[in-house]
Amino acid sequence: MKNLRKYIKEEIKFLREQKIKKRYPMPPEIKDALENKLKMSPLIRFVKNLKAVNSIPPSYRIFLLNGQYFDIIYEDYSLMAKIGIDEYYLADLDERNYAIKHINRLMTKPIMKTKEDEEEAIAATTPTPPPADEPTPEPEA
Repeated sequence: MKNLRKYIKEEIKFLREQKIKKRYPMPPEIKDALENKLKMSPLIRFVKNLKAVNSIPPSYRIFLLNGQYFDIIYEDYSLMAKIGIDEYYLADLDERNYAIKHINRLMTKPIMKTKEDEEEAIAATTPTPPPADEPTPEPEA
């Protein structure tokens, strides 16, 4: 009986979490802009996640696999890619090409390591010294 109660509580908790973490499909115009205009097809190779930004005008933040991101903003006549401080209108061919180059620089930027990652890498490459309580044998002459 206790196992059944525990199972029911876990299922209720799981269902509540699923309700909170509801996923919505990517808008087709954003998907088209990423795949066709910005040449990021297939998306799974480049994009980790995207998130709707609560802004005026409406926009989406695109998170890349290496931790970098950029925004796609709805404008009156076109979508605009905002990468850092630079803005590129995707309807203009020249600006779209610059946006593709800028996104390529974002994707090829090295991933910054945190201090903990560096410490783990150093610990993995450093040989461990022998225990101090055991005397080392002296060579015989």
